[in-house]
Amino acid sequence: MCGDCGQKFTDDRWKASTAVEWDHGDNHPHLCDDCKYRTLEREQQARVDERERQEQERQEQEAAQASKAGGWLGRRRRS
Repeated sequence: MCGDCGQKFTDDRWKASTAVEWDHGDNHPHLCDDCKYRTLEREQQARVDERERQEQERQEQEAAQASKAGGWLGRRRRS
């Protein structure tokens, strides 16, 4: 039975969820095919969102550093 929606597993899904495949095992054996697919999509989107967040943060830090450096470098010394 699916741990998310409660749907009874098909025979094929039950066999797939209990099969031992070294290095290629089912990472969501408690989910039916539909719930597993949706979960994998959410996980993929979360990875994309995290990469985009990190890139945005990096760009903001670079802009802040450039602004700070520009403030110091742009000043003229008085003699």
